[in-house]
Amino acid sequence: MWIVRIGSASAEDIEVAELLFAAIGGDRHRLAVAAQRYRDSKAANLIAATIDDELVGVAGYEVHRNHIVLLHIAAAVSRRRCGIGRQLLSEIRSRHRDLAIIAETDTAAVGFYLATGFTVSSLGEKYSGVERFQVLLNPATARDPAPATHDAL
Repeated sequence: MWIVRIGSASAEDIEVAELLFAAIGGDRHRLAVAAQRYRDSKAANLIAATIDDELVGVAGYEVHRNHIVLLHIAAAVSRRRCGIGRQLLSEIRSRHRDLAIIAETDTAAVGFYLATGFTVSSLGEKYSGVERFQVLLNPATARDPAPATHDAL
């Protein structure tokens, strides 16, 4: 069994940027915009999950007065379906227990969000031929997994 450590991250770190690049869909311009957001916005937070010295996941989010917007979440290909995304969500929840988490996603990720307790609503075709979804995790419906081991943040 491995120990997952979760701590703050920087979008300037090349490994973090590579995982964000995957979460964003492989668009360098969107990656640059996201990196600037994490660097410049006081509301934006970026966290990373590691096992030993291996980066295995990242999540980025913004904290608002009444909710959290999950901007990005990604696990390394070799660690998908191992609970990394669930642990990243658990970390965000532990930092902001009283706030709902919302995100927008695509069809491929709906199963992940349903499995972690989110409700899913279709937004229709926001882009030609591409259905998008809003996902919502209310504080009362959160399913917290076994906690990760946290580094001092």
